[in-house]
Amino acid sequence: MKNANWTPVSTHAHELGEGLRRTADGARWVDLVRGEMYVWFPGRSPSLTHSLDRPLGFAEEDRTGRLIAAAGTGVVELLPDGGAVQLADTGLDPERYRINDGAFAPDGSLWFGTMVHDGSEPDGAVWRWDPESGGVVRLRSGIPIPNGPVFLPDGHSVLISDTDRGRILRTTTADPGSVEEFARVPEENPDGMHVDPDGRIWSAVWGASRLDVYSEDGERLTSVPVPVRQPTSVLVTGELVLVTSAATGLSDPGRLDGYTLTAPLSEVLG
Repeated sequence: MKNANWTPVSTHAHELGEGLRRTADGARWVDLVRGEMYVWFPGRSPSLTHSLDRPLGFAEEDRTGRLIAAAGTGVVELLPDGGAVQLADTGLDPERYRINDGAFAPDGSLWFGTMVHDGSEPDGAVWRWDPESGGVVRLRSGIPIPNGPVFLPDGHSVLISDTDRGRILRTTTADPGSVEEFARVPEENPDGMHVDPDGRIWSAVWGASRLDVYSEDGERLTSVPVPVRQPTSVLVTGELVLVTSAATGLSDPGRLDGYTLTAPLSEVLG
C-alpha cells in the first residue's frame, strides 16, 4: 500500500460526505443526509452553496450547463440562488427511501440509486431519468445499497457497487438487467467510484480505510490507505486525489473521520 500526505479541505466533519464531482477549477461534494452541497477551489475554504430540506446525493452539470442533482426520492435542478426545482420523482415514500449515488450516462440520461434510509433491507434500486421526456424508469431492483454507477471509457459498460454484499457489478447501458461480477471485496463494502483520465477505476471502501484501484478488466492494481475509517467517494482532478468520508455511526470518530481530504496524485500512486 502507498502512504500519502492526506490533508483536510473541509472545515468540519460531515455526517455523510459523498458525491465528489469536478467543477471547472475545483470540486463539489455533499453531506448527503443533511442535504448540503459544498464547492471547493484549491487554496480556499469550501463554500456551502445549497442546503435542501431532503437528502442530497450528488450534483453534476448536464450537457446544457444545468446543475442536476438526485435529492429526496427524485431529480432536481439546483439554482444559483441556492434553490431547487423538482424535475422528476420515483414515487417512493420519502419516509422510507432516499436517493444515494449516481452519474450522467454518455447519452445524457441520469442513472441514480435509491435505498431504504438505514440500508437495513434489500430494497434498493437503480433508476434512469431521461431529460428529454422527463420520465423515470427503474432499471434494476434488489440491491440493498447501490453506489456508483460509473461509466467506462468504452461508452457502454457500467459499474455499480453492491455495497452491502461486498461486490462491484458490471452491466451495460443496452441491457442493465443483465449483470456480471466485476470485483469482489470479501467482508468489506465498496462505496463510491470514479474513472480517472487514464481509465483506472477508483473505489472507496467503506469501513476499510482505503481506496482500491482497478483496471478496466477488474484487476486490482493497488490499494491506497486513507486516514478515515469510512471513505465514501473519490475523485482524481488534475494532480490531486480527493476523498469524502462519513462520521455517521462511529462512537469514537478519529480526528479526520467525516472530513473531505486531498493528497497529491503522485504520492497516492507512489
